[in-house]
Amino acid sequence: MLFSNSRNVKAIGIPFNWNADYVNGKNYAEYDLLTHKKNDYYLIQRNQVLRFGLFGQGMKFFFEMTDGSFNLSGKRIEIEYIDENGKTFHLTTNFADKDLITYKEAYSDFNGVQGAVQRSDIKSINFGYKTTYKKDDVQLFFQPIVSIPFNKSAFIEVKLTSNKTMDGHLVFKTRGIEVERFYAPVEANRAGQINWTIK
Repeated sequence: MLFSNSRNVKAIGIPFNWNADYVNGKNYAEYDLLTHKKNDYYLIQRNQVLRFGLFGQGMKFFFEMTDGSFNLSGKRIEIEYIDENGKTFHLTTNFADKDLITYKEAYSDFNGVQGAVQRSDIKSINFGYKTTYKKDDVQLFFQPIVSIPFNKSAFIEVKLTSNKTMDGHLVFKTRGIEVERFYAPVEANRAGQINWTIK
């Protein structure tokens, strides 16, 4: 398993590669660590994934598949929603199924005179998941995406949709201690989004 051992593994081709640690102790990375051959993201054995995320530049960013909590370069990050009555919804410490997400945001410079792409660059590398969290009569669609942009601070993009209107706060914690909270009212069946710079 790549994320649970202390050795630093170098990314191949780009600054960060995705990786899935499996419950059997093996891992499946974007590029095979021995042959450097590119692996197919769609061949990840999703029912076997224990941890998923990115590695490179001497850092590891991942989430635990069991509860959804993030470990970002050794820092545990949790996200909660607290409604107007003080009821807490532990968004990143729930045990619902999670769909893996990873993508690269890129741009190209285009020369209109020559009609050709001059240059392509990766703007950011991203990973996370989407899940549905249920508690009592509340159902929340939750999608946290960690974005690692080049030459800017990393952040978590949080999308939240509720089946009920709520007038609460989104709370970010590091190692169980509240770091920041935002007033975050949600209308029933309408998505809300916030980007939180990782602290």
